[in-house]
Amino acid sequence: MIIKDLHVYGYGKLENQRFPELSQLQVFFGENESGKSTIMSFMHSILFGFPTKVQNEPRYEPKMHAKYGGRLTLITKKHGEIVIERVKGKATGDVSITFENGRAGGEEELNEILHGVDKNYYQAIFSFDLQGLQGLHTLSEGTMSKYLLSAGLVGNDKLLEAETKLQKELDRLFKPSGQKPLLNVRIKELKELQKKVKASEEEQRSYTTLLQEETEFKERIAEITEAIQEVEEELVNVGTFLRIKPLIEEQAKIEAELSKVKDVRFPVDGLKRLEQLQAIGRPMKAQLDALTEKLNKIEENLVESEINPFIKEHKEQLEQAVDQGTLLEKLELDIRRAEHERLMEEKYIEKVKRELFLDQPDDEINKLDISTYMKEKVKRTERDKHQLQNNKKQLDDKYGLQKVSLETAEVRLKEIEAQIMPEEKRSKLESLYNKQHNSEFKAVKRLILDEQILELEKQLALKKNKKAQARKRSRIMNGSIIALLGLGAISCYFSDQLLLSMILLAAAALFAVSRYLFKGEDPLSGHIRQLDDAKRKRAALGSETNQDHDGESMGELLGLDDRLQRQLETERVKYGEREEAFESTIQEYAAWEAARDRLAKEMKSILSEWGMSFPGMEINLESVFDMLGDWKEAVERKYETIKRHDYLHEEFEGKANILLHFAHRLDFDPSTWRAAITLLKRELNNAVELSIQRTQWLQERIRLRDETEQLLIEKDYLDAEMEQLFELAMVNDEEEYRHNAALFEKKGALQNQLDLLTIQVEQSRMLPERIQMYVNKGVTSYTFEGLERKQKDTAKLKSALLEKLTDTKHRIKRLEASGVYDDLLHRFYEEKAAFNEEAKEWAKLAIAKSLLNKTLDRYKRERLPKVIADAERHFSFLTNGRYTKIIVDHLGEGIMVQRSDGLRFGVEEVSRGTAEQIYVSLRFALAEHTFEDDSFPLIIDDGFVNFDAIRTKRMLELLKKTSRKRQIFFFTCHRHVMENFAEEQVIHLSDLILNKDNDLIIRGL
Repeated sequence: MIIKDLHVYGYGKLENQRFPELSQLQVFFGENESGKSTIMSFMHSILFGFPTKVQNEPRYEPKMHAKYGGRLTLITKKHGEIVIERVKGKATGDVSITFENGRAGGEEELNEILHGVDKNYYQAIFSFDLQGLQGLHTLSEGTMSKYLLSAGLVGNDKLLEAETKLQKELDRLFKPSGQKPLLNVRIKELKELQKKVKASEEEQRSYTTLLQEETEFKERIAEITEAIQEVEEELVNVGTFLRIKPLIEEQAKIEAELSKVKDVRFPVDGLKRLEQLQAIGRPMKAQLDALTEKLNKIEENLVESEINPFIKEHKEQLEQAVDQGTLLEKLELDIRRAEHERLMEEKYIEKVKRELFLDQPDDEINKLDISTYMKEKVKRTERDKHQLQNNKKQLDDKYGLQKVSLETAEVRLKEIEAQIMPEEKRSKLESLYNKQHNSEFKAVKRLILDEQILELEKQLALKKNKKAQARKRSRIMNGSIIALLGLGAISCYFSDQLLLSMILLAAAALFAVSRYLFKGEDPLSGHIRQLDDAKRKRAALGSETNQDHDGESMGELLGLDDRLQRQLETERVKYGEREEAFESTIQEYAAWEAARDRLAKEMKSILSEWGMSFPGMEINLESVFDMLGDWKEAVERKYETIKRHDYLHEEFEGKANILLHFAHRLDFDPSTWRAAITLLKRELNNAVELSIQRTQWLQERIRLRDETEQLLIEKDYLDAEMEQLFELAMVNDEEEYRHNAALFEKKGALQNQLDLLTIQVEQSRMLPERIQMYVNKGVTSYTFEGLERKQKDTAKLKSALLEKLTDTKHRIKRLEASGVYDDLLHRFYEEKAAFNEEAKEWAKLAIAKSLLNKTLDRYKRERLPKVIADAERHFSFLTNGRYTKIIVDHLGEGIMVQRSDGLRFGVEEVSRGTAEQIYVSLRFALAEHTFEDDSFPLIIDDGFVNFDAIRTKRMLELLKKTSRKRQIFFFTCHRHVMENFAEEQVIHLSDLILNKDNDLIIRGL
């Protein structure tokens, strides 16, 4: 099982963070509070659910109102690639799973994928941190060995804790030789109570005899009570019989009279039924006569009414034609609209022609070339024109720059030429220099210096003026740039782009400072130095005039003139270069004009193809092409409108002619189709009304016929019913029928009286057998009096027995008043019940401890040898062969280690670092033997900080080796540990920051 990637929606301070393409050995490096523990908790939460609020574990809910949760992608052998997403919902979150084939699932499918492993089990086997190692330091020497053995069995000390807890509970309840345990105290108290119960048994014997007497009295009283109830019941029955005896005698008298009346056959309610049939028959005859009269009237109306045969035959065609009225109005409107559209298109075509200055028929547009090829050609020509315009602008700019440069070079050349001595003056100066004692030398030198000072002052004044103007332009430009940067910073600040605002402010400040600090050398400083030097020399001529000084001054003047001569040659070369560049620009102008002439010729050719003259380069061929396209589309729309107009007109004429034709067939002569529709509607309405009237008459005829037939059937039914009554009474006429009715009525009255008496006798609820028995016995009032006497004698006997029973109960209560025996017996059984419950609790704990020991024994026999074998291999590797074996002691309750020289040590005897390496080796070995077919990733959080440098390096090598078989996530904050891994295996974590899209990113260190 491999975790391919993580996507955190919101978990702790991580928001919208993704870690894609996680490697087989993935290292997370970061300082404290950089998110390592958050990511490890995120993995556990997505797989096994968020911690609930009642658990002592942080939930890492996001503080920035982000969506709580995330997803990870798993690759398993059985299901392939699976995406597991868990977000905030119920206590542990709502989880959804998407399989590789698109199938979706939930918690049940996730539990199946994880093989039923829960969070605690996973952390015990596949996840450990520094806290697990530091747990070793809190153990005593006696429990460290058991702790490591428990880690080798299940990954943590839970078994050790469970065994210790169970033993403490067992010892708290019972010890074989203990005094204070709860069960020991209970046993002692039960024994003392049992002795007291036996001592009070003697006192209980007389009490038992009285109880037996009480029982005998109660049984005799019950028998007498039953006898009294039987006497009372007999009294009730005899009294009831005596009350209904007159009714029984009357019942016998009526039965005798009924036997004398002759039996006749007569239907139930026969006389009433006969009268009802006669009452129904009389109005039925009158109704039949009225229905016959109505039927004759309807037949006359149907003969008098008939519908026009043409309308009857062509009704559907007429209705369809009349319904065409709305369509004809729409067709008229569409015809007018089509005519209007044609006129609008013609106006638009004329407008386009005027704008193009064309006067050609519409058909000529199809002959003009406005194909796609021509369109591309026009676009290419327009691009060339825009390119020429841009080239012209660039040439103008270039020409201006080169012209200014050439003029500047020319001015500079003239300035240098003005500073150079004339040839005549130089010859004189050289002559004087050669003749140092010539008296005219000082006067000539003074004249030359005066001329140089005057020329330098003029040039300095001119340059100061230019410098002032340049400084003014520079200040305006610099101020504009700084203002623009300041406005941009203010705009960014109000747009919440603080970083960009600070950058713009810094740029403005930096620009201002740079303009102040990097002014460069003043271009006037050279002229000022030359002017000061000339003035100094001129002043020197008025003071010291010795020969040596004069010779030196003439040499300096000649040297200055030589330098000016060389500078003049350099400036002439520069001027020549700039003059050549200017000439090149002039030639580029000529080339541009040639390209423009070629383009104008091509544009003129295109326009001539369209039958248009060439007005100049200003014309936009693309606009002309678009207008020609609009012209062609307008012409096509125009012809399409004309075609639609003709079709609508033809459709209109056809439908209108049909209406006029139908009107003529009905002998009408309308002038328009609207009049024809009106006439046809009127005739159709009349026909419909007449048809409705005839339909009503026909329906009425059918109804009347049905009613007549129904009345005839009912009349026949009445006659048959009367005949049936006569047959039931076995008579031939009505008079004989009424005589039998009188006999039947008399017998019915006697039977009713008999039934009433029978009901009254039955209301006594006495069985007929008992009544007959009392009649046979001849029960009288004397019998009732004898039963009353017997009842009184039995009651006196019961009263005497009750007095004896009361006396016996009183004696029993006297013995029970002390309550010693009952209290002792009650306390004994209560204590015994409490003891049994606590003994059951002790038995449960004993069974649990036994099962735990059996489970541990099984693990030690089956699983532990494999785990120990792999742990030995890891431990030997970590210690570089110093230790070779890990041995379970003979009791199976702890482990020992064997050094390479054969000496064995208990884990309490080795160093804490070595004990931690034993722990790590056992955890690695246990993980290797848990779910070997689809192993879970290992998660390790800085578990090796207490190892020395050599063993740390070997531990990291063991990590790399183990990662070939299973995925490992290693979290560390130690840079020297991180440097042992390749860069692609390390994810650097640091403080979380917000990017410009408000998404969370992690900035690499």
